[in-house]
Amino acid sequence: MKEKQSTGSQISSGRKTLFYVGRIMMGIGLVLFFSVFVTFAFADPWSLHDSNPMGPAIIGFILLFAGTLISTVGAHGKAGSGMVLDPEQAREDLKPFSRQAGGMLNDALEATNLKDHLSSAKEVVKVRCRSCSELNDEDAAYCKKCGARM
Repeated sequence: MKEKQSTGSQISSGRKTLFYVGRIMMGIGLVLFFSVFVTFAFADPWSLHDSNPMGPAIIGFILLFAGTLISTVGAHGKAGSGMVLDPEQAREDLKPFSRQAGGMLNDALEATNLKDHLSSAKEVVKVRCRSCSELNDEDAAYCKKCGARM
């Protein structure tokens, strides 16, 4: 199922929504998980026997796990997160990240001027002189050391 993507972004609005919903779930889960520690720190020890104080921590942990999963699917798509084993869909889902990595590689090559050097490199062939064994260019008519005819 293909989702329509906006013109300004490479990632669909549905995936963005999943990502943010997952992050919100993670935040709520984190608050619930750590609320247990605050409860133990400030509550009367005798009042903790009336109810299960670990309930919010368990719910918070479940929300953290589910939020992480949903956020990963939103960030990388189903195929990119490993939920769907479809290589073609994985490539489609990861296109924005692949383009970014290729752009960084091109930036690094341009910064070092290595890109121009690699594209303009040509093979150099040398020929050894029969008289003195000096290496000369392949198009040389005479040896540059002894002057003998090549």
